[in-house]
Amino acid sequence: MGSVIFTKSRTAEFTEMPLEETFQWMEKIGCHLANEIGFLKDFVQQYAEEIGELLSGETISRFKGVAMSLKYPYENFKAYEDSERRHHVEQGFLVQSWSSLGSLLESTLQIFLAIHYRDYVKSEWYKWDRDAIQQISDELSGGFKESLTKLVKENEDGGKPGLTKRILKSFLEKAKGILKDKLEDPRIEKINLSDLINFYFGQGVIQDTEYTQGDLDKIRGYRNAIHAFQKREIGSWEELNKHIKDLILLSIDMLYRLPDIPQEVPLPDWYVENKSSIIMQEHKWFQYKMELTLDETKTTS
Repeated sequence: MGSVIFTKSRTAEFTEMPLEETFQWMEKIGCHLANEIGFLKDFVQQYAEEIGELLSGETISRFKGVAMSLKYPYENFKAYEDSERRHHVEQGFLVQSWSSLGSLLESTLQIFLAIHYRDYVKSEWYKWDRDAIQQISDELSGGFKESLTKLVKENEDGGKPGLTKRILKSFLEKAKGILKDKLEDPRIEKINLSDLINFYFGQGVIQDTEYTQGDLDKIRGYRNAIHAFQKREIGSWEELNKHIKDLILLSIDMLYRLPDIPQEVPLPDWYVENKSSIIMQEHKWFQYKMELTLDETKTTS
């Protein structure tokens, strides 16, 4: 016996899409995703207060602002005609572009988690087992602390370098802070991009398919180029185009996985128009095939 699977491959229209057009579609898809999630939040009953706070009008507006402004560093670079200084300003505009793309990726992962807040809470991905926390806490207050305190005294009595009271106090405070932090999942808006990516792939929310964890990590890495005084690699415009397309793919996947609008609620005109346009464009970007996979496991008598 075998099973039927659907495969998706990118068409030349998608892979060869120039950066200017990629910006346009990222803006359109990103803004629609934000608008649809902002529309849907009013129909979620469980954790409605938490979701409403996370997906406030200000949050949605700021998200759309990032999607809409993503194109401007590149447009400013293209308008820069001074060839002698063009290389230097290009690096600055690339830093701005990757910073904005990283912010847009982070916000995209956050707003999707927010509308699925119930599933996020159930995952308990960040928490440590309470018994483990208690055992560590007991050691920090008991035998482990006593051993370190004894070491501090030996250093003081012998005039030796090493562990001091100040360092021991700082270490114990930080260790207790970590344990307290691990008692509950962090608020969605406080999760950094690295942890967000790890959550999505570690929990199987998304998998390595048309885009991989490595692709999203690359955006995060290039985003850190904003720390300009440190030695950093900055991605090119070609790489930016490629990774914006990864975010387009992610955003489209999310559109298909949003909660359903209640049947009794009429669909707004903007919803029908924009979503239909995105779906039609998606079918131009990808080819879908149905394949039969054969089970190669054989039995012998």
